[in-house]
Amino acid sequence: MVTVRRHDHPLDETQALTQRLREAMQMQRRRRTARASTWRPPLDLQATADAYLVSLDLPGVRREDIEVTAEQGVLFVRGEVGLPERRADAQRVRGERSLGRFARSVRLPSEADMSEITATLTDGVLRIRVERRPQAGRIDIQIGQ
Repeated sequence: MVTVRRHDHPLDETQALTQRLREAMQMQRRRRTARASTWRPPLDLQATADAYLVSLDLPGVRREDIEVTAEQGVLFVRGEVGLPERRADAQRVRGERSLGRFARSVRLPSEADMSEITATLTDGVLRIRVERRPQAGRIDIQIGQ
C-alpha cells in the first residue's frame, strides 16, 4: 500500500490558525460585553445621628428609569440609562459613558429603619435617606426569686 501525502500551500495552516484566533477573540468580546451589560454606579454611605444617607451618581438617568427597593436590611437601586440621541450626519468617534442597565445594593446596619426611606433625584445625584431607629440603651433586668 502506498501512502500519498498531499502538500498544501504553506500559508494554509497559518490562515486556519489566524481564523481560529479571530473566532476566539470574538467569543471573548461577546463574554466581556455580556458581563459589562450591567454596570455599578459609584455609591457613598454616610451615617448621621438620626439617619443613613446613601448617594449615587446617576447622570442622565430619568426618575422613571430608577427603581429603589429595600428588603431584609439591604437597599437595592436598579435602572437603565438609554442610548443618547445620535445624529444621522454624525459618526461616533469616542464613547466613555456608562450605558445600559445598572444595579447597586448596600447592606445597612441593623439600626436602619427600612420602613422609613425617602429618595430624591437632583442634578444627576440620587439621594436616599434611611431613618435610624432609636438606639436602646442599657436595660437592667432584675432576677426574680
